Amino acid sequence: MTTTVAQDIDFNNEANSGYWMKAFLACIESFPTPANKSRGLYLYLRGNYADLEKAASLIGLDPFLSVEVIRSANTATYGCRGTDSLLDAVNAIGLERLSRIALRIWLKNFLPRSLRSYYLDGGDFVHRSVACGAAMRYMYQGDSGLAETAYAVGLLHSIGRVVIDEAVRRSGDSDIKFCQRTTRTLAEAEKREFGTTHAVVGGLALEFWGFSKAIYEPVSQQFANVTDTRLADWTQSLAIARFTADRVLEVLNGHQDPLRGEGRAVYKGKTLSDIYEFTLAMTEQEILSDMN
Repeated sequence: MTTTVAQDIDFNNEANSGYWMKAFLACIESFPTPANKSRGLYLYLRGNYADLEKAASLIGLDPFLSVEVIRSANTATYGCRGTDSLLDAVNAIGLERLSRIALRIWLKNFLPRSLRSYYLDGGDFVHRSVACGAAMRYMYQGDSGLAETAYAVGLLHSIGRVVIDEAVRRSGDSDIKFCQRTTRTLAEAEKREFGTTHAVVGGLALEFWGFSKAIYEPVSQQFANVTDTRLADWTQSLAIARFTADRVLEVLNGHQDPLRGEGRAVYKGKTLSDIYEFTLAMTEQEILSDMN
C-alpha cells in the first residue's frame, strides 16, 4: 500500500501510535465494502468520458443499486413519477446528480449501525455527512466541477471515524470512547490516544479506495496548520460546513435558533443564513427520501 497523505501523525507517542496506525491500515485494506459497485459508479461518473447509457449498464449490474436509483428518480425532486425503466431514471437524474446519489448509497451501505467509540448512531452520522456535503456544494456553486468535488469532500470528511471505530472494535478495547462536543477537540483527543486523527485516517482510506487527490487531501488536512493557499481554502470551507451541519442537526432535533445570531456573517459571498437554509433543505429532502 502506497500512501501520500500521512502527515500530521505523531510518532512520538510511541506507546500507541505505531500499534494503532498498523491497526488502521489493516482495516483500510480489509474493510468489507458491500457497495463497491456504488463506489465504482461514482468514480466512473467523475471521469471525463462518462455517458448515461454506460452509467445505466453499470447500475444494472447491481440489483440493489438499480432499485435505489429508480426509487430516487420517482421522488418529486426528479419529476419522473411512475417510471420503472432504469435508463429513464438515469436520464431524469442526470450524470452530475447521479454521482451524488451513488456516493450517498456507498456511504450508507458502508456504515455500521452505530459507531460505538463515538456514541454515534449510523443514521445520524449519514445525516450530518449529507449536511456537510450540501453546505460544501452550496459554497462552491458556480463551478459545477468544483462544487461536486466539494460535495464529496464534505460528505466523506468524517469517514476516518468509521475506520477508527472498526479498529477499536477489533482490538477489543471497549474503554476507548469519545464524547467531545466539537470536531476540533475530538481531533485533539484522538491525537492523544492514537497519535493521529480521524482526518488523516480518512485521507489514507480514501486514497487507498481510489478517490482522487482533490478529495482525499482536503479531508486529511482539515485539522492541520496548512500554509498552501488552496488547501487553506478547503480547510476553512470544511470548518464552516461542519459548523453548519451541526446547526442543521440541532434544529432537526428540536433546538431553537441554531445559528445563535451568527447568520449575517458572510463567507464566499454567501451569508451563513443562506448556507444554513440550503443545507437544511437538502438534508430534510434526503431524510424524506429515505422514508419513502
